[in-house]
Amino acid sequence: MISVSGLSFRRDGGFTLRVDSLQAADGQVCALVGKNGCGKSTLLRCLAGILPYEGSALVDGREVRGLGHRERARRLAYLPQDPGCPHMDVRTLVSHGRYATLGAVRTMGERDRALVRRAMGLTGVWQLRDRWLSDVSGGELQLAYIAMVVAQDSGTLLLDEPSAHLDALRCRELADLLRRLAGEGLAVVVATHDVEAAFSSSDQVCLMAEGDVVARGTPEEVAASGRVPQALGVGVERQEGPGLLWGYALTRT
Repeated sequence: MISVSGLSFRRDGGFTLRVDSLQAADGQVCALVGKNGCGKSTLLRCLAGILPYEGSALVDGREVRGLGHRERARRLAYLPQDPGCPHMDVRTLVSHGRYATLGAVRTMGERDRALVRRAMGLTGVWQLRDRWLSDVSGGELQLAYIAMVVAQDSGTLLLDEPSAHLDALRCRELADLLRRLAGEGLAVVVATHDVEAAFSSSDQVCLMAEGDVVARGTPEEVAASGRVPQALGVGVERQEGPGLLWGYALTRT
């Protein structure tokens, strides 16, 4: 569980992030949505302990900035935007999700290997396990990175634009996977530009604009708040009907 109170961060150049209150509960998906530059990625990096922040950000009741590297890795897994394409195969990349929590021997045991296999199966990259990362598509690379953080087996996932490079079907499958992981008790926090997916598959939406949280609540509450057009430049509306991919659609303002 993530709990934020009075969090702030100021970047050189004048940008300021301010989050008075935010909770991402175990068993739920929380989506951060907003325009480019609104602070979604900055907030995730504060929650991951990468950026220094004022105020409080707790994971499982522990202040994030006070955790050591391995303890932090046990409690939360963070996937940044565009993490790169290292020279290794898919299985090796996914296995990196286990390394932060290994003991001094730094050798994976059977449980570690089982978690790696399960993560590759859940994300659909098992058949790619022996392929070099440079030989897979952008979407397949993204799925391999998602498998890596799933293999980390932490209680909280922080994902920055995880649907980047994915086609429409894979985006739907990713949303279903995140719901499944939340159903297993994880707290999942996703920063995304995929507004339709965020409103359709999240338990909580955190709407951000210019470093502030301007609306927070269930998708229904945020959609009805009247703040979406101002924050996003588009509206969002519930849609009904058989065969629809998402339960919410974008509308003109």
